[in-house]
Amino acid sequence: MWRASWPFARQSLAGRRGRTILLVIAVTLGSALVVATSCSLASVEASVEYGITRALGRTDARIIDRYSQEFDVATLERVRALPDVQSATARLFGSITLLHESPPASQDGEPERHRVTVGARGIDVPADERFREMELEVGTRPMKVDDVLLDPAASDALHAKVGDRLVIQRFGAPIELSVCGIYKRAKLGALQRPHVELSRERLAEATGLEGQATVIALILRDGDDVHAWCERHADVVEEPLVLEPAERVTTGLDRQVLASQLGFTLAASIAFLSCAFIVAVGLTTAVTEQQREMAIARCIGAARPQLFLAQLLVGGAIGTLGGLLGMPVGIGLAWLLVNHYREFLQGGFSVSLLGLGLALVGTVSAGLLGAAYPAWQASRVMPLEALRVRARPPQPSGLGICLALGTVLVAGQLLLLLVPDTQTRFWLYAIGGIAFLHIGYFLWAPLALWLVTRIAGGAVGTLFGLPAGLLVRSVRSMPYRLGFTAGALMVGGSIMVSTWSNGMSVLDEFRDRIRFADGFVMCSTGLSPEKQRIIEAMPGVLQSCPVGYLPVRLAAGETLGVDGLGPQNVVCVGFDLDRFLGLNRLDFIEGDPAHAVERLREGDAVLVAEQFLIARGLGLGTSIGLGGNAGDKRFEIVGVVSSAGLDIATQFFGLRQVYMEQAASCVFMDFDAVARHFGSRDAFIMQLVLDPSRGEDLDEELKQYVLEKVPGANYASGRMIRGTLDKVANTLLGVTAGVSFAALFLACFGVGNVVAAGIAARRHEFGVLRAIGGASSLPMRLVLGESVLVALSGALIGTALGLHLAKMGTLWHRDLAGIATSLSLPVGPIAIGWLAILGMTILASVPAAAALRRQSPRALLATRG
Repeated sequence: MWRASWPFARQSLAGRRGRTILLVIAVTLGSALVVATSCSLASVEASVEYGITRALGRTDARIIDRYSQEFDVATLERVRALPDVQSATARLFGSITLLHESPPASQDGEPERHRVTVGARGIDVPADERFREMELEVGTRPMKVDDVLLDPAASDALHAKVGDRLVIQRFGAPIELSVCGIYKRAKLGALQRPHVELSRERLAEATGLEGQATVIALILRDGDDVHAWCERHADVVEEPLVLEPAERVTTGLDRQVLASQLGFTLAASIAFLSCAFIVAVGLTTAVTEQQREMAIARCIGAARPQLFLAQLLVGGAIGTLGGLLGMPVGIGLAWLLVNHYREFLQGGFSVSLLGLGLALVGTVSAGLLGAAYPAWQASRVMPLEALRVRARPPQPSGLGICLALGTVLVAGQLLLLLVPDTQTRFWLYAIGGIAFLHIGYFLWAPLALWLVTRIAGGAVGTLFGLPAGLLVRSVRSMPYRLGFTAGALMVGGSIMVSTWSNGMSVLDEFRDRIRFADGFVMCSTGLSPEKQRIIEAMPGVLQSCPVGYLPVRLAAGETLGVDGLGPQNVVCVGFDLDRFLGLNRLDFIEGDPAHAVERLREGDAVLVAEQFLIARGLGLGTSIGLGGNAGDKRFEIVGVVSSAGLDIATQFFGLRQVYMEQAASCVFMDFDAVARHFGSRDAFIMQLVLDPSRGEDLDEELKQYVLEKVPGANYASGRMIRGTLDKVANTLLGVTAGVSFAALFLACFGVGNVVAAGIAARRHEFGVLRAIGGASSLPMRLVLGESVLVALSGALIGTALGLHLAKMGTLWHRDLAGIATSLSLPVGPIAIGWLAILGMTILASVPAAAALRRQSPRALLATRG
């Protein structure tokens, strides 16, 4: 049967080479887009992995404090004696302020001083090379206790080179260091913090943490099962210390990688659906043109299955060829992108086997899916009916069928929302709901064309100088061909609308809810009472509030978001009740502030951010389990508050724990309770209320004051944090706009195919128009008028789909991330999307329409399609 069907398929492919090429190009672009995206993501992941390997070296296992506190370094000697341990080392993390009094004098003759607060890693020197694999730009690694290794950011800020002498500023006698080298590190812009590496002994002396360690790293004998080894020797440390495999340090990264792969898979699905729509439109048009040939084939003995399989072979061939051609194109695009950003992506270029496989399987599936309806249509060809097909007008019942089927599919997606379990509901939407939506709206596209033609057909016809009613009659004679072309165009418009709507909704929510303090001072090693008094006395500071910041694990069985993707930490914010609540003016969504304060003082209650209420239903009167010194403990929730501002501010400072494992919003607790349950009362952040009469000059003054008077601390203004967030958000929205334009560009090949097919099928009709006195430009103007109506229909149905997807986005923000957003109508992006669809559609139509103008009436009348 397959062999008997191939001649029909080959004739279809070769008989209309130009349009076959257009379909293959469209599928190739879809495949290339998926491959390029997947390879780019793989390269980013490889670079992150490369950076972690460079930073951590070959570390098999580690010992850390469960609550991210320093611990007695004497533990190191105990673990070195364990069987199968080849090497062990301790590290200490902290923050110090370095000063470089450079020899050259400034313009006024005074010595120039360069000062910067840096993140610091203290290591045992000389270090076992297996623990450190970072690549040096110049110099050596620290070999003596007074050596310091700088990253490029620290070197630039201090104007320091190998051999220069630096001074650690602190309370007490300064500590001198010698620059031994500068190591390679990707430059990530203004938000990147300078970093240095020095001996653990000197870092401990500078920060007052003598005899302390932040982590102990272990290298085991080759071939050992690290997980099993850690389980066997877990009792070598006592709570709150834990012995665990080192790969757990990337748990947060792994979840983000999994989430990015999920997002990529969803985006790829939409791209392949777009390809399927384009193939469906092109092959449906071809089947309509070939019905006479198919009728003749039926008359001489061709069976229905032969014609059905022939169309599937055509779709499969287009999908396979496009998928194979798209692979090298996509790899090449990704390579160019990675090479352009090679300074940031030091892991080099990586090819994603997942992306290659998905591209091929996806394009073949898209070709087969797109060929399914034309195949069914071809198998229903009746010889006598097909021989007079051009005289048969389209049946109105077809529009009703499209409406009914589209409604069933869209309703099916909405019914998935009734599934009670959030996890199941999300995955059903990801796997089936998105496809239901796109196919449903695609089937509604002919109705959109009918509506647009009824409303705007006369005006568009007048705009192009067409005889009254000609454009409307022409469009209504082929509602499915032009309607499904509009459906192929809708994907790019829907991406534009949905991404901008969701992005604006989240930004609006943040702008409404986030209340930043005027300024923040942060120190990763803690702010002592003496340092707090210095900060309170700074010029322009009216009020201050010390805030403790502690990542705490959720108790066993508690999650936020999708299982496997949701973070397992919360940010436990410790504070002095009266000062904190008075300064921050938290919005109580649930609970009474007076009662909440009373219960918080008792030490077994917490306030939670609204994400817990929205995503997990954890509200007033319920409880949440958190890991404490004595094990898991449940705390009563006595209030639900809005806290996004403080959460973002703490993460903005780049606290080590945030990079290790993403934190899910905040719980708020009295400082005494934090000390009792989690063993910490350190203040990491000071919130400041500044003199409103002072301008931005105060921010720079305070920054310099902190560098001089509070070594090891950083200052940042609320204005700067807000501006950075807006800049990042707008950049991401711009990237998504680029993706939507790529989808529109892809769909334009489908438009060009359909326009070319329409012209070929109606050459005789256009010849008649020319023969009865129509101007040479009349057929071209008619084709362009049809294209404008198709573009307007595609923009309309794309906007509707985009708003539907955006509404779903607000639901998932609520259920998975706990962010209560409302649907936003992005008027500007919608207008840009409409103009883009209109412009690209006209450009795709012009070549075939212009060629039509050059044809003489005799040449047009000489053929009947």
